[in-house]
Amino acid sequence: MVKLQPMSRSAPTVAERSSLASLTAHRQGIQLAWSLAGALPLLLGYLIALGLEHADWVTHQFPQTVLWCALPYLLTGHLLYRGAGLPSAERRSLLVVTTAVPFLLTPLGFALLQQPYSRGAVLLVYGLSTAWYLLGMWLHRERSMQRLVCLDPGIAQKLQALVGAECLQRQPILLEPWPAGGLVLDQGWQFDGVVLDRQVQADAARTQLLSQLKLDHVRLYSIESVAEMLSGRKVSPAGQDELWQIDGNPAYDVAKRCIDLVAVLLTVPLWLSLSLVVGLAVKLDSPGPALFRQQRVGRNGRSFCLLKFRSMVHQGAGTPARFAQRGDDRITRVGRVIRRWRLDELPQLWNVLGGEMSLIGPRPEQTQFVQGFASRIAAYPYRHLVRPGLTGWAQVQQGYAGSEEETVVKLSYDLYYVAHYSVALDLLIAYKTVRTILTGFGSR
Repeated sequence: MVKLQPMSRSAPTVAERSSLASLTAHRQGIQLAWSLAGALPLLLGYLIALGLEHADWVTHQFPQTVLWCALPYLLTGHLLYRGAGLPSAERRSLLVVTTAVPFLLTPLGFALLQQPYSRGAVLLVYGLSTAWYLLGMWLHRERSMQRLVCLDPGIAQKLQALVGAECLQRQPILLEPWPAGGLVLDQGWQFDGVVLDRQVQADAARTQLLSQLKLDHVRLYSIESVAEMLSGRKVSPAGQDELWQIDGNPAYDVAKRCIDLVAVLLTVPLWLSLSLVVGLAVKLDSPGPALFRQQRVGRNGRSFCLLKFRSMVHQGAGTPARFAQRGDDRITRVGRVIRRWRLDELPQLWNVLGGEMSLIGPRPEQTQFVQGFASRIAAYPYRHLVRPGLTGWAQVQQGYAGSEEETVVKLSYDLYYVAHYSVALDLLIAYKTVRTILTGFGSR
């Protein structure tokens, strides 16, 4: 919750608390140290395994499996390290998925290597690892409180306008006004950085002050960067700066493409059988083709034909595009069911196989919409730096965008994904997608 209050004097001193490193870097440092200290619970697990073997309760494979489980433990630590920059509200969900996935894949690793292993040992190390990381989250919960000093007036109000009052109420952040007598760094001020308004015109005194803060190892934040840390949305600078831009992650693009192909090919019997059932139901429910084809815009602005099961009444070619609304009378009886459970998206797995889409990424928009949005929203084309996906960060955070105003918010989530996509973020999106399907969030 955001509060404006006089700054308090308490240990540790600013030299101990603040530095030029960002809040994300501080979190990564804490996460790294805690993961390395996890050698203690791993050693405990190995000692427990040896004791059980000595008592003839388990075979010799049990302690050997415990040693091998150091690999999924380290992978969990790496994923948590990579996800340290995600909003505070997402840390618990990230912890759930990043501890579960590596240990769920461990039996597959043993099977591929054709090595015997103990399932009980895998469960033991998984339990110890989860407990260890939960303990770390609990012990460092006070360190997660972010104390930021506002250099310029009105910062709290502008931040609230960017991310919303509800979002701010869920965040562990304190915004404190600039002291009337100036910020004296050697008197034990406890804070994580200084927030400034980039729209305030710079003068000689302000430039000198900012330089002095950096020399004193104080981190400077813009309102937009704080909004991004809190909300998981990429906020473009005010005034639509034409030089503002983001870039993709070519190395992860290659790995992501391989993951997409493996995941889709391994599940072919499941989704192909389900597709046959859904296609038959659509065909019997209403006249028209079972598949719906539409031109969408994909990576680097290239158009492709997106496939879906038809969930609306069949309309002729040339029908103008418009957003789906709640209670839309164009949706058929079967269409309501398959949209609720996202079964209408199953044919897009063919688009994934063809390389036009990914399992996770910004949802592809219709060509007509893209042309209009790109002409009115300067940052809009940057969402096409990555392959569009069946599900994405905007879908699990916001749901369906049914207007241009909601599309602007959706774009901020898409741009955040383009700027930060990684294994950790994709795992979090996959976890939240399953939860979204079960709750029906965002379906129309």
